[in-house]
Amino acid sequence: MASFAAKFKGWFSGEDISFSFIVALVIPVIIDQFFLVSFNFINTAMISSSGTEAVSAVNMVGSLHFFMVQVFAAVGLGGTVVISQYYGRKKLKEMGIMSASTIFGCVLMALAITITFLILRDPVLNLLFGDAEPAVMKNAQVYMTGLLLSYPMQAVVEGTNGSLRGIGRTKASLKLSLLMNSIYILCNIIFVSRLNLGVLGLTYSLNISRFIALFFALYTLYANSHLLKIRREYFRRPDFKKIRHIIRVAVPFATESLAFNGGKIIMQILIVSLGTQNIAANAIAQSWVQLSEIIPSALSTSLVPIAGQCIGRKNIKDARKLTKSFLVLGAVTFLVVDSLLLPFFNVGMKLFNPPEAVIPLIFQIFLVYYVTHFLFWSFSFILPAALRAAGDAKFTTVVSMLSMWLYRVGMGYFLGIHLGFGLLGIFGVTASEWAIRGSIFYLRFRGTKWYENELI
Repeated sequence: MASFAAKFKGWFSGEDISFSFIVALVIPVIIDQFFLVSFNFINTAMISSSGTEAVSAVNMVGSLHFFMVQVFAAVGLGGTVVISQYYGRKKLKEMGIMSASTIFGCVLMALAITITFLILRDPVLNLLFGDAEPAVMKNAQVYMTGLLLSYPMQAVVEGTNGSLRGIGRTKASLKLSLLMNSIYILCNIIFVSRLNLGVLGLTYSLNISRFIALFFALYTLYANSHLLKIRREYFRRPDFKKIRHIIRVAVPFATESLAFNGGKIIMQILIVSLGTQNIAANAIAQSWVQLSEIIPSALSTSLVPIAGQCIGRKNIKDARKLTKSFLVLGAVTFLVVDSLLLPFFNVGMKLFNPPEAVIPLIFQIFLVYYVTHFLFWSFSFILPAALRAAGDAKFTTVVSMLSMWLYRVGMGYFLGIHLGFGLLGIFGVTASEWAIRGSIFYLRFRGTKWYENELI
């Protein structure tokens, strides 16, 4: 046992990064991801009491939400990459300016998204989801408005978390996320479960939680200003040159997220054409399989500052070694957690109150993920985190765009709609796309070009 513990520590430590540092960074991110997914799980379960129309609307707009929010979330990720590299090279003054610029960049992008899509809300929803039932569309309009109004407040949180993760202060970002999501769930209990306000209640909960989190984010910045090397003057006199630099670094991240989530919206449109029950089955299946993605998603998030600091020190050996260790841990985690979820499937479904007719379909989708999570997910989502941290985001962007639009969307339509395999066929294509994309990323990782970029 002692020998295994020593080997495990060896796998997750390097020449310049200790095991204790990695544990201190990763554990809060895992806890954060656990509560985030759990909150989404509970959120879907609570809104299910309002009927399949409400569930369908939330899931439908949810795809569009991930498309929009990734624009300013990408700026936060770009900030994490740049700040982690400055931190690795001990350029602390530049790190402080970049932290402030990250927050400004997030807010500016969020405001642009909010204003644009508030104006274009109805045309966009009609264009994408015009086949939805009138009750579903009405709920979708309400939910989308509530989401858009919350974005500028959420952007401050994204920028703050991105800065903190760049220096490995994931405990502080954990506290911020827990506060925001705990208030969200508490408000949902009041507005959705008690007052039965349905989707409108979700929007109240969302904006109240983001408003409170905004002020807590500002306090968190103040409390960690000595570590981030932030000064008040950086906020009084924004450095627009640095803000543009952060946004330029974030452009590949944003492009990749937009292209990838844009493809997911097209997939959602295909699912909408299959009817309300299939939309609800998709929402429930996604919530269920996300439980096993908690730790691997946290590993992907954590690998960005870890690999970024390694690259900042020009220690490629550590970057390679730790990336491989994270890949193996992600795969093993999927095997264990999905195996634990399998016997509890029927109990879990009782939380969602789905129509009896769709439960077998949800179970079949889960079985597809049971196999493909373990085999392919880590290579498709954890591995590119290291490539992005090294500044190779242009490559990951091109690969993700091509695999999504040429394969997932095209084959999803062909199998799911044209050949009539429906939702199960669409999920099968999604899983196989992970294998294709992950294989390409692995071939890139084996070479040298991924770490030859200069960001700072």
